[in-house]
Amino acid sequence: MDMKDDMRVISLLLRSKKRVEVLKSLEFEDKIPSKISKDIGDNSNHVSKYLKTLKDAELVECLNEEDKRYRFYRITDKGTYYLNKVQEKY
Repeated sequence: MDMKDDMRVISLLLRSKKRVEVLKSLEFEDKIPSKISKDIGDNSNHVSKYLKTLKDAELVECLNEEDKRYRFYRITDKGTYYLNKVQEKY
């Protein structure tokens, strides 16, 4: 990953504390959005938007895309890398 991409992902996370909280929520356990919502104290609609943004950046992945009601999400290795980087430096 080049420095430009690196800064793009870090900027994405720093612009929203909630995105970082979603990654923290997924750090040790795969979860559905309603559980993430409870963990971070935000509504499910917002969590779905955070997850879409994080998924587009390849920081999380959906494990069962075909299931419309109980989609499980997992943090990716890239997500773990950037979560640690943001927590260390910022």
